[in-house]
Amino acid sequence: MVYRQISPDMKRRALQLLEQGWEMQEIAEVLGVSTKSIPRWQANYNDHGCVNPTSVTRGRRRILKSNVISELRELMQETPELYLDEIGEWLALYHEVQISTTALHDNLRDLGITRKIMKRAAAERDNELRAAWMYDFLTTYTAEQMVVLDESSKDGKTLVRRYGRALSGEDAVTHVSLDRGVRYSILPALTVDGYIAVRVVEGSIDGEEFFDFVVHDLLPCTNPFPGPRSVLVLDNCSTHKSEALRIVVEAAGRRLIFLPPYSPDFSPIEESFSCVKAYLRRNYRRFSDSEFPEQELRNACFEAVTPEKAKGWFRDCGYLPC
Repeated sequence: MVYRQISPDMKRRALQLLEQGWEMQEIAEVLGVSTKSIPRWQANYNDHGCVNPTSVTRGRRRILKSNVISELRELMQETPELYLDEIGEWLALYHEVQISTTALHDNLRDLGITRKIMKRAAAERDNELRAAWMYDFLTTYTAEQMVVLDESSKDGKTLVRRYGRALSGEDAVTHVSLDRGVRYSILPALTVDGYIAVRVVEGSIDGEEFFDFVVHDLLPCTNPFPGPRSVLVLDNCSTHKSEALRIVVEAAGRRLIFLPPYSPDFSPIEESFSCVKAYLRRNYRRFSDSEFPEQELRNACFEAVTPEKAKGWFRDCGYLPC
């Protein structure tokens, strides 16, 4: 028998789906894991707070017991913004656990709970709808069939680097114009192989521009369903929801799918925009005085987004196995 190593990310993804109400058989089929492994990962998570518990080492006994760890994990999921002293007060009030902030920090770190910048999620987000959408999508389509569309923008401030170097005790100062200059909109289409079509325009992108891009730039780069690059995935922006667009796309044999509301984390293209803007900052001299800014920006998009990066973004969103 050949054993395949399952990454911790994949195990956590399986437990997330289990918590959302998926059946073990469904999880196993979608993620390509064994139904016998999922209960073991769940037990590890309940007992140790992580899917891959480390071996027991010598030293001071852990202050937090397994039942406390389980409730603490739920607390962090519901209120991740709590300070250490507030978590300590919760432990003292509900579990009669007295622990210093230093020891609490160490215990949380050992459990894989670390401090990080919070992502904002809309309160209107419907988690049941999102879970149902993801299940339906993963059981119907593959990542190779996906073509994800969205737009972003760039102005003079995009090229300004955020960090610099200076002598200790002195500020790092760069002199820039406070005028944002001309604003450009970038409209790309992302697949697991990277961008396959990009349009750059001065100003904003309206519904007519978006329709023209899909019909003339994108559709020739795609294939009829169920081939690769045959499922167009869009968010719920009003400029995207055109009945004329749906008619044209479906007449060409492609499918048009909209993400659930308030779900940018389901769109791999969102991460690509940060990659492109970082590339522009690194190469700002090339773009700041360009005679052909639209063409330079378009070229930069293809140069910045590699197939390896694209596959990573699809993996982060759950469309490819970890």
